[in-house]
Amino acid sequence: MKKILFLFLLYPIAGFTQLNSTDEFLARREKVLSMLDTSQAIVLKAISFPPLANEYIQEHNFYYLTGINSSASILLMSPKGIMVGSKKKNTIIFYTNTEDIKNIQLGLNDTLVKSAEFRTVFSKLLPSISKLYYSAPDLILVNDWLSDKVYFMEREMKTRMKTAYPNLKIEPAEFFVGKLRAIKSETEIGYIRKATNITADGIVAAMKIAKPGVWEYELQAAIEYEYTRQGAMLRGFTSIVGSGLNNLILHYCNNTRQTQNGDLVVIDVGAKYHEYSSDITRTIPVSGKFTDAQKEIYSMVLKAQKEAIAMVKPGLSIDDLENFAVNAFRKLGYEKYFIHGLSHPVGLDVHDVMVDRILKPGMVITIEPGLYFEPNNKSIPEKYWGFGVRIEDTILVTENGCEVLSKSAPKEIEEIEKLMKKKR
Repeated sequence: MKKILFLFLLYPIAGFTQLNSTDEFLARREKVLSMLDTSQAIVLKAISFPPLANEYIQEHNFYYLTGINSSASILLMSPKGIMVGSKKKNTIIFYTNTEDIKNIQLGLNDTLVKSAEFRTVFSKLLPSISKLYYSAPDLILVNDWLSDKVYFMEREMKTRMKTAYPNLKIEPAEFFVGKLRAIKSETEIGYIRKATNITADGIVAAMKIAKPGVWEYELQAAIEYEYTRQGAMLRGFTSIVGSGLNNLILHYCNNTRQTQNGDLVVIDVGAKYHEYSSDITRTIPVSGKFTDAQKEIYSMVLKAQKEAIAMVKPGLSIDDLENFAVNAFRKLGYEKYFIHGLSHPVGLDVHDVMVDRILKPGMVITIEPGLYFEPNNKSIPEKYWGFGVRIEDTILVTENGCEVLSKSAPKEIEEIEKLMKKKR
């Protein structure tokens, strides 16, 4: 009974509508099989329901290996082979509708099986392996309001599995598959490049309509219009448009304030194109011109960012970049006002999985220093009270250095002020 309960947790409960696959997905699956030994298996489940209406975003490891961007499917892989009837296969994709998987590229040891067979096949495999890598995104927190108890479904699943299979080790698949996801292919880089260019166009559109009195959500609308117009139907994350004191809130996303003369606006946004995200931040003066104090802080942040970008190359540790930025602001006396990390990977997820802190060609990261000064802080000059500055670019690590993918989004003071004079 306990085994059945666990299998039910992984079992899909809705049909999917679209499948897209290329040889690249097949090559990734074959690579994963080569990383597993014969005592191991990996099971990945599609997300059953979109977290937001009309914004279905697939579980990233599942998508990375299958190209399936819809629900009700499961991927099961094991190098020792999995019995399907009288045949042994290394990879099984469980599906609902034949029409949905007609174009998928299969290897000699891959097969397609109806979803109804998952429980039978999986239960036969489990006793023969010692480690299972899994991803089941629907194993979330559940609040049983009738009994007033909270259940962590993932923890419940592990407890049941441990009881049913005492010798089986269970580990999340995120970092295992992440070893491959960290290095982007040319196709992936192309998608990120496109997402970045679209995001930059959105920021430019917002700069052109910015003026005192504009609402934060109007700037957001101008940005996201460009997403849709250019075929990026999803956001990599909720758009951040923070004016006035809102720009001191790192993940502010209400975007409901009306801007005032003298405000700085932190715009932190990213389109998602063919499932791949971008991440750009620009800080702009809503009036179209920075004050002298704003210029001073902005210049400090921009200098630190440029110098950090110049350091990016294969073999460098992300920790070295982080330390550089901290030391740069320490020399200025503002270290404690740099309140977040300098860098994170970008890919299928805007904060993509990080398994290696040493940079390698094909990695895509951000460089995003920032300084944030609360009002009425007597330890800093009064002219800096009540505003923050963040500047962020999406960076591709190349063989000999790096490429700034987001260079079309203006960040020089003169560029921004010149552009903002050109109103629509």
